[in-house]
Amino acid sequence: MPRPSETATEGGTAGLDDERRRLTLLAYRMCGSWADAEDVVQQVYLEWWRAHESVDNGPGWLTRTTVRRAIDALRARQRDAAYVGPWLPEPVVQEPSDGPHSAAEQSEAMSTAFLLLAESLTPPQRAVVVLRALRYEHAEVADILGISPAAARQHHVRGLRRLAERDGRAPAVAAIMGPRSEGAQPSDARDETARLLTAFLTAARRGDTAALTALLHEDVRAYNDGGGRTRAARRVVTGGQHVARFVIGVAGRHEGRRAVRLVTVNGTPGALVTLADVGHVLSLEVRDGRIYRLFDVCDTDKLSALRTSALRGCA
Repeated sequence: MPRPSETATEGGTAGLDDERRRLTLLAYRMCGSWADAEDVVQQVYLEWWRAHESVDNGPGWLTRTTVRRAIDALRARQRDAAYVGPWLPEPVVQEPSDGPHSAAEQSEAMSTAFLLLAESLTPPQRAVVVLRALRYEHAEVADILGISPAAARQHHVRGLRRLAERDGRAPAVAAIMGPRSEGAQPSDARDETARLLTAFLTAARRGDTAALTALLHEDVRAYNDGGGRTRAARRVVTGGQHVARFVIGVAGRHEGRRAVRLVTVNGTPGALVTLADVGHVLSLEVRDGRIYRLFDVCDTDKLSALRTSALRGCA
């Protein structure tokens, strides 16, 4: 990940706002929640104002403190055991024309697929895996976490092993473990995802079960996160035929009351879909040229940060 300027926080205030987005994205990768990430960064800034006069390397201090406060937040957080249906991370949505603020915003450590799998990691493991995916060296990771380089390597190995145990065939896991983790999602992969997304939306709109099934991987899984606030499947839907029938059924029930806008979701091609005034944020994970994972966030709490016009102004 491109390093921040060493003078970004010179004098305590200059460039501090520029650092906020970088730090919030880092905390978001750690927490899987934009609201939690903003809370973490707010706490970091409060600490910064008390300590900045004695800090030599402002960006380094901010990075280290953000990671440590995110770890504290993860340790304090307990996912509600009574959560209704599958849980998905709060999506980060941009208009395609906006483009990402940096290549790091397209990295695999930002993807919905990775953030979902990362819930299986311990907080230190998650921190190390995220930082390594952002091209921090083991020595830098060790300094950020206040541990030895050997311990950092051990957390990294155990974290990757746990991800592989959860879904070793997932493209997100392979990318984090391989060279693709060092940069943005390649343009050809983005193009393939965009193509499959468009074909998926078209088949769903037309009610073409055969065409939709042909787009789906044999091991496809569809996650629908309504959080108990919006009607959604309460279990993960698995298998091409089951997923296709489910999607066609939902689309058919809202014929004439649906709208779509193509956007970028967590750095990858996605869509804002409105079904009878209910917003859905869709994104995909692709494997072997087919849709391997389908993610649908329709929990109103997780979509509250999105502009109302973005959901209702779909075309």
